[in-house]
Amino acid sequence: AMRAVPLLLAGCACIHAAGAHAIVSAPRLAHSVFTRRPSRIVCVEQAPDAPSVASGKDAETERAELKAELVEMVKPLAFGFDSSQEQREDVLEIVEELEALNPCPDPLQTPEKLGGIWRLIFTTSPSVRNVQGVMGINQWFKDARMVEFLQDIRCEPNYMRYIETVEFPGLVSKMVGNVAVAEGFWTPQEDDPTTMYTECNKVSIGPMKYDSDQWQSLRCLMVQDVTYLDDTLRIQHGLVPNIVFIFEKLPPDTKLPPTS
Repeated sequence: AMRAVPLLLAGCACIHAAGAHAIVSAPRLAHSVFTRRPSRIVCVEQAPDAPSVASGKDAETERAELKAELVEMVKPLAFGFDSSQEQREDVLEIVEELEALNPCPDPLQTPEKLGGIWRLIFTTSPSVRNVQGVMGINQWFKDARMVEFLQDIRCEPNYMRYIETVEFPGLVSKMVGNVAVAEGFWTPQEDDPTTMYTECNKVSIGPMKYDSDQWQSLRCLMVQDVTYLDDTLRIQHGLVPNIVFIFEKLPPDTKLPPTS
């Protein structure tokens, strides 16, 4: 018999749920501006392709609906820059539901899915929010703000490139352009099929070259634990478990911003 799993909900007693897939609905408090998403909490992890007991849907349909909901939710939030705590919590709920349906348990061994051009659509990272970009350009150029962040991941060799398009104030963009690039390599974390360790060895903004050690903001991507991967969406966690980065895959013929 399967062991009962306790679930503790805020404001409720401890609830026990048994079975292959148990879901309960948790009431949400209305926010003055933002209406919270009704929660579906998965108590017991199910196989990625098993049908949902609660909804009766197959895993592929469930994934498609959750992905559509996730993309729609994060679209107006400017990578998370303009998100509230309540909105970030709702995003994390969908992330957890998708992770329970992850179709690719060995992402680092699946180069046809992992490799390619990925665009960041959302992150819960407070450091990225604070500096208005992954690479933290506004620590060097006041009021600079990221408008796009791309990851170019290649396998065999395991090459990694970050391309961040930045909106600079005043005349700065005429002097340095509006694209920052970091390059390096990634290696699989030992004994972990989902985590890669990345190390950038050079950073450039237009004609200016920097030592990567100067860019501490890149540490948020030093460890990338890929917890969901399919042909069009990737979710990964950083060093802190509740910090997520969500990427969408771009077509292989995507034209990249000029980097010099």
